[in-house]
Amino acid sequence: MSDIETTTLLRIRDCGHDEFWLGHKIYEDPSILGLGDLETAGKEITQPQGGRLDILLKNPENNSMYEVELQLGPTDESHIIRTIEYWDNAKKQWPKRSHTAVLVAEQITGRFFNVVQLLNTSVPIIGIQANIVQIGDVQALHFTKVIDSYQEPEEEEPVQQTYDEAHFKAAYPGTLECANWYRDLLGSFYGTVPTTYHEHYISFTVGGRARVWINKRKNDRSFIELYVEDEAGFKEVNDNLKKEGVAFRVREDNQTLTFNVNLQQLKEMRGAHELIAKKLAPRDLLLIKGQASATGAG
Repeated sequence: MSDIETTTLLRIRDCGHDEFWLGHKIYEDPSILGLGDLETAGKEITQPQGGRLDILLKNPENNSMYEVELQLGPTDESHIIRTIEYWDNAKKQWPKRSHTAVLVAEQITGRFFNVVQLLNTSVPIIGIQANIVQIGDVQALHFTKVIDSYQEPEEEEPVQQTYDEAHFKAAYPGTLECANWYRDLLGSFYGTVPTTYHEHYISFTVGGRARVWINKRKNDRSFIELYVEDEAGFKEVNDNLKKEGVAFRVREDNQTLTFNVNLQQLKEMRGAHELIAKKLAPRDLLLIKGQASATGAG
């Protein structure tokens, strides 16, 4: 078994180099930081509040950016603050991109860890130690990622809130009464009517699509919307409502009728609403009547 060489850790300045030299090495080959296949986007960039951002790097795949601050020796307060300020400046300049603050220093101190912990995930920060190591007669520049506060945000599945008849009975009992009355009316013509409960309204499906919406209103009133697709049917209904003196409005689409009513008013206008119900899906109505006739004939 061959002997394994030991290494000696050297200070960068003791080896005759400075921050400019370190920045030049990173700028020439950003991959040495171990952050992926990044490209250089600028260096020594003057900042609005003063100072210069040492290096700006960019990921060509998604245009995410890395604001890199350099420091020889152990991390101190001024460089930590500067790193965060430069990150914030870049974020304001390119708000639609992802940004990560990077502090490269010879020694990542406990104070840096404390700052990162305080900031939690509000500021993505990476701390990298840059050292010159000597193996025999050979010196090499070595980078070690010591801390990475960035966490891939989890995309939370939206909570699918479900509503039912009990929800309306507790919150909007007047709306539920109107809805049940209208469902019974529709059921007398179309049989079983598929019903969907939403937070503030109830919808009914007639002829394969939602055509009736019962929306909650105050004082046991409901705002009812009815979609009449057939042009001739809509005209017949519209004329009949005017003849009967029923208060209603027509949407801009000239296919939707609206009523602001309570249960008693619905009962008083039953004849007019029976005609509307028949015109919602006349083909399905004829089909259901045909099925009923065939069953009776058998």
